[in-house]
Amino acid sequence: MNSRTSRNDKTLTTKRDDPNYAQVSGHIPAEVAREFGVLCAIKQITKSEAMEEAIKLLLELNKELLPPKPPSKDRGDT
Repeated sequence: MNSRTSRNDKTLTTKRDDPNYAQVSGHIPAEVAREFGVLCAIKQITKSEAMEEAIKLLLELNKELLPPKPPSKDRGDT
């Protein structure tokens, strides 16, 4: 879904306007793009949702190549 509703004030906010989201784009072979669109339709998800899922999987499979994340203040790490 390309938008979300805040639980507190019921304001519709698009991901485009959300500072916690960034746009990612690239060029892929046309046949891959076509199959991607078909799969998204079959799964009834947006291309944005599918890309997020795919990128998270790619990052998880290659996490040993990434630098460690700094401690998060909201998790209570020191």
